[in-house]
Amino acid sequence: MQKAVKIKLTTIIRQPDVEDQQMELWSQGTLTVKNNRRYLQYEEQLEELSIRTTVKISENEAVIMRSGGLQMRLPFLLHKEQTGNLTNEQGSFMLTTKAHELSISDTRFKVRYDLAMGSAHVGEYEMEIQFLEGNQ
Repeated sequence: MQKAVKIKLTTIIRQPDVEDQQMELWSQGTLTVKNNRRYLQYEEQLEELSIRTTVKISENEAVIMRSGGLQMRLPFLLHKEQTGNLTNEQGSFMLTTKAHELSISDTRFKVRYDLAMGSAHVGEYEMEIQFLEGNQ
């Protein structure tokens, strides 16, 4: 089953010695439910890049996949380190996530995680995606 959804993505980035950053994005997308998994799909603009994003969500794990101007795979499993990757014009990088919070409801997905690139800690990220039926 697939339906059109309105998406609000809020990201908070916390890094040592830097003021917290908060970003908000509104987009139109689709929500597909298949085999007890939810797939949220939407597009976002990062500078001049058009990025297609798919968020695959199941009961206790999730994966964010981005393609287009960059390629990225970020897996999340609560309280466990997971390995992903990022490929952009600067090269390919190994990413490591450790989710401290992972929650899903009928209209919301939230993950709070530590992110490392290679062996360097990048910061703590908190991402919340709210999705509502319709195009309003």
